[in-house]
Amino acid sequence: MCDCPACDECVAQEHQHGKGEKLGACTLPRHAMLRRRRNSIGGALLHSFQFNHAIQGFNAALKSDRTCGIAHWGIALSQWSNPFAAGMKDNSQLQTGRESAERGRAAGAKTERERAYIAAVASLYSNFESTPQQARLLAYRDAMEGLASKYSDDHEAQIFTR
Repeated sequence: MCDCPACDECVAQEHQHGKGEKLGACTLPRHAMLRRRRNSIGGALLHSFQFNHAIQGFNAALKSDRTCGIAHWGIALSQWSNPFAAGMKDNSQLQTGRESAERGRAAGAKTERERAYIAAVASLYSNFESTPQQARLLAYRDAMEGLASKYSDDHEAQIFTR
């Protein structure tokens, strides 16, 4: 069940990708019906590690509404790239991700849950100049675990904590 003011429920969707390939289902908190499909596609691409395509999908949602905070969250998380890849992130990558997270905060997300997603991703980039990457990763993990605990029926939050 979703707490979006514009819909009764977020619906997972399966998406075609390429020739006969399918992306998995994804439900993200969304506050407007127009962005439902585009955000869902962006989220599915994010889960499929198609980060550049995910950013394109979330940017398409932002063309409808620049205030879509969850699209900025998706871009910021996609800009982190592969969460399982070893190694330090490049400063320019971290700066770009931080700017996306800040745009998400500035967008004025409509729900507490959207704000929690944005705050969580912002922790990946917060004070990256002086805070070690491991500490930022742990802060992100903790924020997502808190989100998943508070919104136990939010499948996306559950996925990001496993």
